[in-house]
Amino acid sequence: MYEDDAYWRKSAEVKEEELERYTPRKAWWVFAFLTAVLIVFSVLYPMTTLKIGNSETTLPLLPIGTAVFVLLSIITLRKTVHYFVLTLLFATVYFLVVGVLGYEWYIMEIASLFLVLGIASGLSVDKSASDIAKLFLEGMGDILSAAVIVGLAGGIVIILQDGGIIDTILYGLSKSMSMYGIQTLINIVIPSGSAKAAITMPIMAPFSDLIGISRQATVVAFQFGDGFTNMITPTSGVLMAALGVARIPWEKWVRFIWKFILVLVVIGALLLIPTVTMQLAGF
Repeated sequence: MYEDDAYWRKSAEVKEEELERYTPRKAWWVFAFLTAVLIVFSVLYPMTTLKIGNSETTLPLLPIGTAVFVLLSIITLRKTVHYFVLTLLFATVYFLVVGVLGYEWYIMEIASLFLVLGIASGLSVDKSASDIAKLFLEGMGDILSAAVIVGLAGGIVIILQDGGIIDTILYGLSKSMSMYGIQTLINIVIPSGSAKAAITMPIMAPFSDLIGISRQATVVAFQFGDGFTNMITPTSGVLMAALGVARIPWEKWVRFIWKFILVLVVIGALLLIPTVTMQLAGF
């Protein structure tokens, strides 16, 4: 792992220089434009209903976020544009959470939000449109290999599904009484938590009733089995993308992390014991 990390250590070797504190005029224009946009949305959507599970909470999140953004932006712009860029990042994360939980945002909206963040950050540090586009392409070049790996990992899952291989695996595992082990093994071929829940829970729920285990224990077994192996399964697009960006081969990552994964699996099995032995009400 140390050898694979040499690329990033070398890229980080820069001369220590004192940070130049400055605030270009463009940063103030970016602040004014974003403030105007946020005020408009705050007027159009003064109240936001957050949906978390079965609970709903209505709060003035957009006006609050706008007020905090304006206050922090004025403070940071008076110091240096670097702090203002950090404020843009924090504001992006805040409105991302509000959009996802309150307005059901998904890929297009989230991608647009981060695109605006990139353009606003570039303009704030006095970059031209050509410079912003050039930096954008350089960033895309860093994750191009990761995007290809994500596509290949998704192709493996499609082959397993269309070939009926997953159905055969599920049928064979459904005869076993180890739900934790089943979910862990299934996670290797179905890394998506929502897809795995849709496929396996209709089997696991009645199976847990048959053998006398509470459905809470079944859900806990699903969560543990879904989570731990995500750090090693080669069909996980997120994992392969992260390894691709970090320039770390998958086999080296597995040799580095497998002991830690094993410890997590054992801890998960121990934590399952109380849920299996206790009679939990509610289902």
